[in-house]
Amino acid sequence: MPSSRAIWTPGRWRSVVLFCVFAIAGLAAVAIGGWLASSRYGTHVVEICVSVPILIAIVKRPLINVMLLLAVVASVFSYGSLPRIGLPGNPPINVADVLLVASIGGTVLRRPWRSWPPVVKRYFYALLLVLLLAGVATFKTAVLGPEEARNALYAYRNLLYLAVALTIALEFSGDRWRALLNANIFYAAVVSALSIAAVGSTGVEHFLSGLSAHSITTSVEGASPGSATRVRLPGLYFVYSMCIITLVSVLLLKDRWRFLRGIALVLIVAAIAASLNRNMYAGAVIGLGITALLGGTQLRYMVGLGTLAVLCVTLVVVASLGPAVDSGVGSRASTLLAPSHLIESGSLQDRAYEYSKALPAISAHPWFGVGPRQFYGAYLLQGEQRTVRFFVQNLYVDFATDYGIPTALAFLLLPLICLLFGATRLRYATNPFDRAIIAAAMGTLVAMLVSCLVGTFVQDPESTVAFGAACGFLLAAGIRVHPDRTGSEPRDPSSTAGIGSRQAMAIDDPGR
Repeated sequence: MPSSRAIWTPGRWRSVVLFCVFAIAGLAAVAIGGWLASSRYGTHVVEICVSVPILIAIVKRPLINVMLLLAVVASVFSYGSLPRIGLPGNPPINVADVLLVASIGGTVLRRPWRSWPPVVKRYFYALLLVLLLAGVATFKTAVLGPEEARNALYAYRNLLYLAVALTIALEFSGDRWRALLNANIFYAAVVSALSIAAVGSTGVEHFLSGLSAHSITTSVEGASPGSATRVRLPGLYFVYSMCIITLVSVLLLKDRWRFLRGIALVLIVAAIAASLNRNMYAGAVIGLGITALLGGTQLRYMVGLGTLAVLCVTLVVVASLGPAVDSGVGSRASTLLAPSHLIESGSLQDRAYEYSKALPAISAHPWFGVGPRQFYGAYLLQGEQRTVRFFVQNLYVDFATDYGIPTALAFLLLPLICLLFGATRLRYATNPFDRAIIAAAMGTLVAMLVSCLVGTFVQDPESTVAFGAACGFLLAAGIRVHPDRTGSEPRDPSSTAGIGSRQAMAIDDPGR
């Protein structure tokens, strides 16, 4: 019979000690779990323990962070339907706000101020000016009462999403820009596919409308009720921001993803066409013209052929959704060429009614406006019901009405800084793709600005983040082109160096 000393070897002692430790830890976990279940802060503690490690991992990866921010905010979900963060006191902070703070905060931690390019600093100063001026009107409105304070803080928080341009400009002006481009195109294609599915299927349309309180679905003008719908999901503005850039990428980047980018482009154009937004039609034409004008002679030729091919395929896709949608696209687009029909349209009359109330309000409150999301004299008529209208279908008039003329002018500084920077960098872009992508980013931003002349865009986080992303992409594209004494720029690893003006514009990228 073995002795007791032989039985209790060091290995068995360690096993016994580990068993006791795990047993005590299990009992402690049960006790803590029971305490959390009975505590009013138990759910908050569990959420913090689960979310903090995930948040730390996201902050370290800017590409994942930015794509999550876009996927959460510029998606089929409206900002108001996103889940809130469970913190003591139940503050009005949701998942999108946390992702925004993580994105900007991670960039500030990784990129010290002294390393910021001058143009990014100028953008930051302009954004700070917008926030300071808008903060005065926000404070004046917040002291009026709880309801006014909630509306004012929501509108002010919306402006913070313009800061996403800082992360994109600083983090994706180097080797990461190609990954961001492909990821944005993929995501825009997903949202476009959902929009097209909603147009073609009533069940999908009802499902998506239930996910987003801000989705707009109306009958196509000139069609019988219920025959077709126009679907404008919150992510449509982001889809619009990727249209011209995707077209240029399909034309110039010849790699293994080119075919998929072509499919994405058809989906994007089809979603914009089926939305029946005349302002997007006009803005896209103007943006394409600017892209072709600034992108060079060969790009103009390729844009013309590429646009014709995409439109032909898109017409087939749109026509397959139903005759009502097909005729709706044609009738809406034709009004742009027939001013008499446009003048008689209900959309123009509705905007004229808004201006008749907004302009006197601006005249009475020129410096700081009537306050964000406050009554300026216009009503929204829905049958026999009359509700207060808090928006003007012109972004610049809306800003002047809510925040005052100085805030509206300060907001225009943001795209102006980006456009001027892109124009100055065009002359140094000897690489054809660098020149084309800067021209495409400039055309995209101009198209978005044109759409804002008659649209309620950039008045909600889902469209504001798309506008900020477009500004950041233009800054990142320009930062990649660094002028030196010879007038050339360093080649990005993903592009082909030394492409002459007589060579083909397509750029081979075999394995990236």
